[in-house]
Amino acid sequence: MSPEREFLKKEERLRKKADFDRVFRYGDAIQDPFFVVIYIKNGLPFSRIGISVRKKFGKAHVRNRLRRLVKEIFRRHKAVFPKGYDILFIARKELSDSFKRREADYYFLCERLLKIARRIDEKQEKNGNSEKSGTEIN
Repeated sequence: MSPEREFLKKEERLRKKADFDRVFRYGDAIQDPFFVVIYIKNGLPFSRIGISVRKKFGKAHVRNRLRRLVKEIFRRHKAVFPKGYDILFIARKELSDSFKRREADYYFLCERLLKIARRIDEKQEKNGNSEKSGTEIN
């Protein structure tokens, strides 16, 4: 018997331009030295993620590696991420520099993203999704 393949389902990813535009326009932001995370309620019983990495981040294989790592962290730790949100991860230059120095690996990114996920949850409990403002975390 072969082991079941594990992957992120299509419906758990932001794929349409309209979805990305809605998150950019109406979403709330959390800033981290390595990511800007924009999120908004999606009205679904599950969360969806999108990842935006600029060409300046590095060559295609480097950008794709970051995308794969972020998707894998989300897939393995869905319980930590709040349900019912569209979450967009935007990589910052500092992360690019860490990738070049080989300081950013799976465990480093996992720690950062789980911290951000908890912050989204805390912020929603505190504000009740009524205000739109950026939050800086270190």
